[in-house]
Order: sequence, then C-alpha cells, then structure tokens
Amino acid sequence: MGAWETKLGGGVRAAALALVTTALGAIGCGSEAGAGDSSPTASTPPAVATPAEATSPPSAGGAVAAPEPPAAPAPELGAPYPVVFLHGMGGFGRLELGPVGMTYFKGVAEALAADGEDAHFTLASPYDASEVRAQQLEAQIKAILAETGRAKVNLVGHSQGGLDARILASPAGRALGARIASVTTIATPHRGSKVADLALGLVKGVPASVVDDVTGALLGTLQKSAYELQTEAHLRAQLAQLSETEAVAFNARYVDDPRVTYMSYAGRTNLRTGIGACDGGELPNNPIDVDAAQPLLYPSAVYLEQGRFIANDGLVTVASAKWGRFQGCVAADHMKEVGHVSVGSTPLGFDQVAFARSVVARIRAQGF
Repeated sequence: MGAWETKLGGGVRAAALALVTTALGAIGCGSEAGAGDSSPTASTPPAVATPAEATSPPSAGGAVAAPEPPAAPAPELGAPYPVVFLHGMGGFGRLELGPVGMTYFKGVAEALAADGEDAHFTLASPYDASEVRAQQLEAQIKAILAETGRAKVNLVGHSQGGLDARILASPAGRALGARIASVTTIATPHRGSKVADLALGLVKGVPASVVDDVTGALLGTLQKSAYELQTEAHLRAQLAQLSETEAVAFNARYVDDPRVTYMSYAGRTNLRTGIGACDGGELPNNPIDVDAAQPLLYPSAVYLEQGRFIANDGLVTVASAKWGRFQGCVAADHMKEVGHVSVGSTPLGFDQVAFARSVVARIRAQGF
C-alpha cells in the first residue's frame, strides 16, 4: 500500500480512506462503485454562494450585510394639474375632410398649447354607454399621470363626456377620485335629455311629425340613420343612459367623490335670454347675448322648450346641465359649444376657443 498507508493503523487508516473517497466523489472522481450511482443517496455537490453572499462584504461579526433597500419613487408634482378634455356622444379625435381636418374641440388644443397649458384630449367609443367609455378613458388618464408626473388631473367633459368624468371619479365607478382634482361638465345631461326619450319611443302622445323632426335633428348631429337607431344595440344603450327615464338611477349609483370639486356650464339657444334659468351661477348671466339655433337643432330646441320657453341648447336643458358649482350659461347651441356648425350655418359670433380658455382659467383660479 506504500509508506503513507503503512504509517496508519487499522481504524484510522480506514477512516482516512473513507474521507478521501468522499472528497473525490464530490468532484466527480469517485470509486468504481460510486461513479455510476445516480440514486438520491449520491454525493451532494458543495453549496454555491448566492450573488448576495458572493458580493456583499461581511460585517464585523462575519455576518452577511443586508441588501440596500429599493430607491423611493420620485414625489408626484402638485398643481397646476393637466387639463384633460373628454368628448361627447358621437365624438372623435380628428376627422380628415379632404384637405381640411376637424377636431372635436375645434381649435382648442392649439390655443391652449400657445398659452403654455398642459392640455390633453382623450378618445372613447363614440357610440356606447358611459361605463364602457370610462373604462377606456381610465387607461389614458393613468398614462397622462405617468407621463407628466403630476398627482392629479382636471377633467373637462362636454355632453356625455361629463357623465364619463363622473363615473371615473365616483367610488361606484372607476374610483379615481384621489387622482382627480376637479370635474367640469359642459352641457351634460345630468338629469337626462327628453330628446333621447323621444327618439327611443319612451314619450307618448307626441305628434308623429314632431317625433320625426326631433329624432331627425338628433340623428343629424350623430350622423346616424333611423335604421341604425333601431338596430344598433350600443347606440340604443347609450341613448337610454342619456334619457330622463334612466337619469335618476344613474345619479343614485354614481355619487360624487367628496375629494373632487365639481363645476358645470350650460348652453342656451333659440334666442332665449336665460333670465331665471341662468341666474345664480358664479358668473353673471348676460341676457343681451343670445344665440340662434342652427337649423339642424332648431326642432329639438323648440321641443325642449315644451311651450314654456325652457332654456336649452337644442339637446340639453339648462336645468339638466347644472351639477356641483354652477358656473353659468353660454349663448351657444350644443354643437357650437365645441365649434361645430352644420352645413349652411355660421357660428354667429360664438367663440368656442375663448370659452375653453375661460373654462381652464376658472379651474386655475380654484388652485387646480
């Protein structure tokens, strides 16, 4: 056995041989009996240090130092918060009309950019209920918050866009109240629009000629046909939500978030002064400033007056548009409020860009 073996006696020699055999097996050079042994009792490889153990210097007592805690996220910025515009029913981002393009809030994006305002314009399904639209808008709002680093946004919704904004903020909706400083609605049918009820056949005793004229006015603004009104489920669900019939249930469900400031504007047309209906706003009513409804909206404006000269913008009454802190009325029909005119019509002096600027200025005046 050689000189090394002869110096070891009986059990000591056997123990030493066993240790050597075990060590060789641990590095893949075991005896013939162990070389092919793949059973669970085969020798276990030596433990390998984890990255933290390999790189972290030992402490004074020999223990491994704890890893560094993750860096704290950057603090979110305060006001002024971005202003996010939400379009109404049948709305769009930009339409290409031959060589001329058209946006829903006509000229507003360019004007606010020139003013140095951080304004954003969202896009939702033009024909669907506000629950669906609000879900689509939520992702866009979160993206705006991430992009700007601001803690909150200000929402400005025209028509159905105001209902979308309320769902976004409401605890029963998308529950984003902690991220929304204010909701401003413009001509939003908070208590519904009788035009939607009539178009859906929910109003009885109205002459067929009136039904046809008013429904035609509504479909003209939406660029929809009578066939589509009868067959498109999403469109009918949308109109049902905008009706007076459904408004009570909507308001009972989507309550306001107390952390959010709610403000509203209404439109008045058909040469009505707004005396009485538009009084009491934070901005004074100007009865001398009147608006003539565009031909497309004239039948629905007359219908909403109900023979009692009820102030409205052709689709929404002033009373229905009031929500939260009522700011006041503007002399414009429902389409002119965002800069749209039907064929053969003129804006008749209403400046939707100046109006949008004043809306943003009021938001800033609140510290938002």
